[in-house]
Amino acid sequence: MTQWTPKLTNVKGTDGTTTSGRYAVSNGVCTFTAMIVAHKETTAASSAGFGLTLPVPPASGVRYVFSLSLDGRDADHGVWTGEAQIYAGSNGSQIDRMRVTSTSNGAAVLNVEHLYGDAEGAKEAEIITVTGSYPVA
Repeated sequence: MTQWTPKLTNVKGTDGTTTSGRYAVSNGVCTFTAMIVAHKETTAASSAGFGLTLPVPPASGVRYVFSLSLDGRDADHGVWTGEAQIYAGSNGSQIDRMRVTSTSNGAAVLNVEHLYGDAEGAKEAEIITVTGSYPVA
């Protein structure tokens, strides 16, 4: 697998995250895993929440769905994990939104628009892991 540095998008002010990733392209399909670690408080520039760059452009014209897990670690004085769907932009340049399931309103999904990082006394970073595969352009 090839290493790559994903970039968190739609960030307001300073990006307090570090990222790492790996991907492989075989038979026209890219398979990837990206990890975002929030060391410092980070806020999205809009209510659309954060996005994430992909390692190689996907085939355009279709939205692709990937898996996401969020480990809240110490930010909420406990561990919270969840599954989400991420929709790749129709132009294939980046992931539009990162969403997580909510405990309210049944199976509602919420855009990830704030990472605590070191805010409110958190001592350990939050970690978001994104995995998936898609056809390449």
